[in-house]
Amino acid sequence: MPLLCPGLVRTEFHEVAGRDPSKLPFRIMEPEDVVDASLRGLELGEVVCAPGLEDPQLVDTLDEAHRTVFRDAIRGVVAPRYRARI
Repeated sequence: MPLLCPGLVRTEFHEVAGRDPSKLPFRIMEPEDVVDASLRGLELGEVVCAPGLEDPQLVDTLDEAHRTVFRDAIRGVVAPRYRARI
């Protein structure tokens, strides 16, 4: 199932939440641009579409890092740095 990670999108959400998006330190995408990017992502066969991300390989790198952390965290052995010194 494809996933869309657009970041901030200009919608009424910010007004309803009482936030002024113009005061944020990053830019906001227009809804039309997010729709166009998501449809293009589907055409490209991307499982994860992050319209603001220049290098899509970063998604794969992040996914691999998550798997490594999870795998190592549940391996059932205390990491050497946490073992008591004698």
